[in-house]
Formats: sequence, structure tokens, C-alpha cells
Amino acid sequence: MSARQPHELLLAAKQSVPAAPVDIAGVQLVPIEYAGRRVLTLSAMDKAHRRPDGTARRNFNEHRARLIAGDDFFELTQPDEIRTLGFSRPQGGTPASILLLTETGYSMLVKSFTDDLAWDVQRQLVRSYFAKPTPTTDPLASLPPEQRALVGLMFEQAAMKQQLDTQGAALTTVEQRVDDIAAGQVLLTRPSAAESIVHIRIRIGRLYGLPTRIVDEVIRQSPYALKPVMVKNAHEDAKGGSYACFWIKDVSAVFARFVAECQRVTATQVIHPYIDGRFKLSIPRDRPPPGTQSILI
Repeated sequence: MSARQPHELLLAAKQSVPAAPVDIAGVQLVPIEYAGRRVLTLSAMDKAHRRPDGTARRNFNEHRARLIAGDDFFELTQPDEIRTLGFSRPQGGTPASILLLTETGYSMLVKSFTDDLAWDVQRQLVRSYFAKPTPTTDPLASLPPEQRALVGLMFEQAAMKQQLDTQGAALTTVEQRVDDIAAGQVLLTRPSAAESIVHIRIRIGRLYGLPTRIVDEVIRQSPYALKPVMVKNAHEDAKGGSYACFWIKDVSAVFARFVAECQRVTATQVIHPYIDGRFKLSIPRDRPPPGTQSILI
């Protein structure tokens, strides 16, 4: 079973089914596309109009100054590009250059063809050749059943992933809004899962022996700074003031990471990229593992 991506299978299916020949007044022409447009070679123009070889070339050379490259015609000179379109010399090898007429370029050159056949051919070329038909067949029809099933499964998974990504983004937005609202509200009591900076200093000091100034800097000023939850201070002396609390799980995670990133320079002193100078870090042998919450006092 193929392990190629869906877009690769679609491309393979598309490339494996060449455009069907178009009947132009009894002449079968295989459509050629370049730069997203159907184009016509000078030899195909001669063939469709039953003109001697070189007739369209002479008309092109005569009126070239009036034609606009990239609009009325394309001139290909790169061998790889020419081979990709399937052009080759009768005696072998790749032509040095190829001229491709767009619909507007063809319409200008055909003005000199005034016979009855020319009118009929021009009408058919415009309607049947240059006008790209709307696809009516399944682009995967030529693939083996197992590849078709694989493509279907991949697209289902892609659609599911897109849906989950959208839902995840929406959930993140909601969570952010909840955090913003919580940050702007003052709670009447401290949540059981939150702790004040006083409790953080005591708990983290017991866990890691960090000085108070380091704890405060990590919580409030470092790149690890946490959003506080404001709680109303119930003491009479507070006069309606509030104090900051932080979620215990977030505090534990921040300091576990912070301590892991510290580099020891002496038996008791360490350094950290976000802290100026050395500071104390000592982990008691009998303390619980990092991340274990202690009972608040």
C-alpha cells in the first residue's frame, strides 16, 4: 500500500489521465496547458486549418511586433520545460525553442485566414479547445482501490485534525478569557488550591532552601512570572484591601523547572541565567520529591 501523502496521490491520479483529444473539424488535437492556460502550437494551427507547414510561423514572424509575450504567446527555451510538455524533434532530441499561442494570440494570427473552413475551425477551437471543460469525473478513478481508500482515510483524518485544532484554539481563547476575568476579580476567600506569597516563601524555602528575594523574583519578575489571583483581605486593618495568591500546582512546576536549570558553583551556591549573581540552593535529604505539596501553615 502506498505511503504517499493525499496531495501526491491526487497529483499522480491527475497526471496519469492525459487530456482527451479534441476533434476540430475532423482533426484530433491533444490539448496542451501551460501557466494554467490552454495553448496551441504553430504546427497544430497549420494542421487544424489544413495549411502547409510553416504558414502559421510566417504569420507569427510577420506580426510578432504586435503580439505581447506572456499574454498572446509563450516562447519556451528551457530544455527541461520543453521536455516536460512532451515536445521532441522527429529525429530525436529536444527543440531549441517552442512557441505556444494563447487564445488571444491565435485569434490575432487567424485573421489572415478568410476561407470558409477557417471560420469553422476558429469557432471550434475557441469553444472546444481553448475553453477548459468542467471536470465531471473522479480524479481518483484511475487509482487502485487500496490507494483510493488510503486517500479517503487521510482526508478524514485531516478534517478531524482541523476540527480538533479549531476546538483547541477556541478552548485556549476561553481559558485565556477566564484567566483575564479571574485576574480582574477580587475573590472573597482564598481558594484551597492557591497560596499567598508568604506561604510560597515558606514552602519553597523548605523544599529548596531558596532565599526570599529569589522566590519573589522568580514569581513576580522572571520570565516564569505567574498571574496572581487577587483575594480580599478580611483583616480590619486591611481596610478593604486585597492580596495576591498563586495556584499551588503552577508554583510547584515553576520552581521545579527553575531549580533543574540552576548550575552549582559551590557546595551551597548556584547560578541561573535569569538571576543576577550567585544565590543559595540547598535541598534537604529528607524532603519530599519536587512537586509534592506540603500542608500550608
